[in-house]
Amino acid sequence: MKPLVVVRRADLDSPTRRPLYRGLNLSVSAGDRVALIGRNGVGKSTLLELLAGGLQPDRGAVSLHTRPTLVQQDPSSAEALGIARRLLARARDEPTLEGALAREFAEAGLRPPRQLLGQQQLSRGEVRKLHLIAAKLGPGELLLLDEPSEDLDAAGVAWLQRWLASWRGALIVASHSRPLLRGFEHFFIVSESGCRHLSGSFAQLEQQLAQEQDDHQRRYAEHLRTLADAERHHHAVNQRRRRKKNVGRLHELRRCTSRCRLNEKRSYAQESQAKAAKIRHERISAARGWAKSTRRALTVQLPLLGFEVGQGVPALTETDGGALISLTDVGVELGGRRLFNGMNIAVGRERVALLGPNGSGKTTLLQVMLGARAPTIGAARCRLEAIGSIAQGASDWISDDSLLDRLFARTRATSLDEAAQLLIAHRFPLALAERPLASLSPGERVRAALICLFRQQPTLALLVLDEPTFSLDLVGLSALQAALRAWPGGLVVASHDLEFLDAIGTQHAISFDGHGGHTRAAFVGRAQS
Repeated sequence: MKPLVVVRRADLDSPTRRPLYRGLNLSVSAGDRVALIGRNGVGKSTLLELLAGGLQPDRGAVSLHTRPTLVQQDPSSAEALGIARRLLARARDEPTLEGALAREFAEAGLRPPRQLLGQQQLSRGEVRKLHLIAAKLGPGELLLLDEPSEDLDAAGVAWLQRWLASWRGALIVASHSRPLLRGFEHFFIVSESGCRHLSGSFAQLEQQLAQEQDDHQRRYAEHLRTLADAERHHHAVNQRRRRKKNVGRLHELRRCTSRCRLNEKRSYAQESQAKAAKIRHERISAARGWAKSTRRALTVQLPLLGFEVGQGVPALTETDGGALISLTDVGVELGGRRLFNGMNIAVGRERVALLGPNGSGKTTLLQVMLGARAPTIGAARCRLEAIGSIAQGASDWISDDSLLDRLFARTRATSLDEAAQLLIAHRFPLALAERPLASLSPGERVRAALICLFRQQPTLALLVLDEPTFSLDLVGLSALQAALRAWPGGLVVASHDLEFLDAIGTQHAISFDGHGGHTRAAFVGRAQS
């Protein structure tokens, strides 16, 4: 097989100069089918950019023997409309393409190109589908797809799986989607400790990633201990220096330095040393306290690979039986288009899924439920004091506060030990707990927000979640599933992931048809797909 891309001894850093790859050697040949795996932030998207020729390594070389086609994780909405126009123009010039184009749009669950061009705004799923169609119908021998199933509805995911299974060119897919990953037998695993290839089943991959997460947590706790020891050594060195300075002041007395000058020196030294000592003490105490807490939590929790109900889930009070969300004959029109009508819902502590194609009104309905949007017709009521919510990508949780700040300021957490045990129970990376929420990836922020909601006072009875699996890696998805399955309250979840909805115990489903209609029925899980 001829090589399409060859990477030789490449070193690459992130935009913030954090090392991502060192001495990377990689060759992609015609017919290769590889899934790119790794937790959020390790550099999967950066590697795809490198293979596409959009980035140059800091050291080493990349040789391209083809023109790869890259579909990025966050494709451009403006570019998507341009894609629709170019596809229409190609169909006019190539009569054989017109039928193929119509079939692709229908199978992907898209309206015809001319109807899409008449829209003022496309949904995220429609944008991604247009980019994927352009990639499929393009001339490329090598496809590089970054999280291609994100934002796709059920029809879109099924369409994507079908054409990727039949794709005859080389294919590299960065994804956390279990349905997609089950179609691969070769995995390239990216982590902070390096990259490696794994051949085998998806089940073997999941087991290995979970073990690596545990090892990473242990290394982080050991690193904290080392930092605390270094601070303690630094403190001891400074104490010796202060003793030497005291001896120096005795020498000053022997030299008969004026009392005024001596007092001035002593005052300045005492003030400076007091400030430095205070800062040093606070830093040492924080590092040492967090190190001890994380090590104790790891010792207790790591052998228990699942989510521990006693550690992370609140006990709810008795309910009065009333609805927490109530919609009566609610309808919404947006831009002259009816999204839904005649919506009658009373939600308490049951588990409800919102299903439907992209742009059918799921997010809009969640906004109406939470009182963030007024319905066009009908009445909506909610008891916000008992409801917690997380928008898609936890965009409503972007903050300069860290997860630890939120736990101590707004929840029942009372000690570092309790906070550490809570993070371990949720399998949340300990190293991220002290970082601002705004600096986390969308998937990491969703998990952080859920931990806060679980511990919020007064205790919540209902969670409203919009695409909570968005941007989650495999370890994070497993932890989120376990946490929501153990959650004793109600759930309203908008998601395209039927496997995830089945795993968290969904009872009812409200399904939108994309044309203004909806149905409510018992959720039947994977049988629906």
